Amino acid sequence: MNRSLDIVIVGLGAGGLYASRAALSFSRECRVTFIEKRDFDQFSPCGLPFVIEGVVKDFEDLKYHVPEVKNRLLKLLRHEALSIDPEKKIVKAMDLAVSEERLIPYDALILANGASPINLPIPGAREFVGRGVYFVSDIDNSRALVEAATISGKKQVVVVGGGAAGLEVAVGLRCRGLDVTITKRTPEPFPRNLDPEMGEAIVGELEGLGIRVLFGKGIDRIDGNREVASVTIAGETIPCDIVVMAVGMRANTRLAETAGIAVQNGLVTVDNRMETPVQGIYAIGDLVRTYSRIDRSPTTMQLATSAYRQGMTAGVNAAGGNTAYPGALNTFLTKVGGLEIAATGYTLQTATELGYDARAVSTRRETRPHYMPDVTEVHLRVIVNQADGKILGAQALGKEGAAWRINHLALAIHGGMTLYDLMDAEFSYNPPISQMYDPMSQLAEVGLKRLKLSPRECETVFFPSDRPKMTST
Repeated sequence: MNRSLDIVIVGLGAGGLYASRAALSFSRECRVTFIEKRDFDQFSPCGLPFVIEGVVKDFEDLKYHVPEVKNRLLKLLRHEALSIDPEKKIVKAMDLAVSEERLIPYDALILANGASPINLPIPGAREFVGRGVYFVSDIDNSRALVEAATISGKKQVVVVGGGAAGLEVAVGLRCRGLDVTITKRTPEPFPRNLDPEMGEAIVGELEGLGIRVLFGKGIDRIDGNREVASVTIAGETIPCDIVVMAVGMRANTRLAETAGIAVQNGLVTVDNRMETPVQGIYAIGDLVRTYSRIDRSPTTMQLATSAYRQGMTAGVNAAGGNTAYPGALNTFLTKVGGLEIAATGYTLQTATELGYDARAVSTRRETRPHYMPDVTEVHLRVIVNQADGKILGAQALGKEGAAWRINHLALAIHGGMTLYDLMDAEFSYNPPISQMYDPMSQLAEVGLKRLKLSPRECETVFFPSDRPKMTST
């Protein structure tokens, strides 16, 4: 290359950051410019509920500094990208500090401008934003929620949404001494990640913390005069002065649309290189519809763990490389009170809808030998293809050991493993930490029996008594 390659990245989140690192590492000839609306570099959205809970001391602790690199990495903070001209390869941006527009040329463009929180279309939801209705998506709106909780007169809050953010915020506000009700229209928590039978323990954990759970009873309206005074859920009026909307995120597709990029079902479509249909423009993170690592069927994964991996792919390709994103498994983890909740791959319903002859197998096993103190159980569930025992998904709940077992099972799915392979796997063992016969091995054994999968046949092989000697070259 006889000249520098200018890469512009819109959005300095996890995806954008790792895109820049990948690009700068791949090519010493490229320069990266960030366009970021905030007045600071980066923060961890996943940490917001834990500041609300008090586990993390201050919202400022969630911030990261991204150092500039002379002639290679430039940050345009307090700048908002307004439009894209793909013919001239120019991004029009507004310098928010001085209210002036500027034109930023690019050779390759990476859209990493994420998503915004959804507000339900119910009476009172829009009218009371900032006057009792709050969101938890950035430092400013989360800080506003904490301030409202601190001065709340009624000390009663309703959290709308049963995903990770909703449950974590509900626990955090309960730990601050507020009376918390959590509601969602569907009866099961995490319907995209967990089968219904796994939800009972989650509800029990929330109720054990003193949180009122109204799953399957969506909020109908929000009432008040100058501020929120109550909500109506399934005909019941519940007094409160705080409502937290945690019903999901909507992709920020407007900027992509200015470049003529098609949007389907509210998401930008990309190929396996994370490139949009407009050549030279890539999109990553919460913005995109991607594909499953299992079978390449369309999927969405609005998690930091997918955003950074997509960013690495887009960064290399924007810098002149040619690499592919391996696909998403939607591997996720949250902790509600003392309960680890984790999942990866397909639920039974999703696998069936995709045409698999899928079956589910569940077990509950102690994580350590019975003679060890404070032994707890882990509830494991695996989704497999009946024909060959191939693992399609897995779920885990427990006070300990759920998270790392799901990581193992995600790796198993990535490797195309079956229940036979999981049964054969060798795991470490020490009584204070694990079982000799790990719950994952027990899950595989139970699955093979229940699904009536025959043991694999083998040929007799005699191994030499001595190892072959290694020869140096």
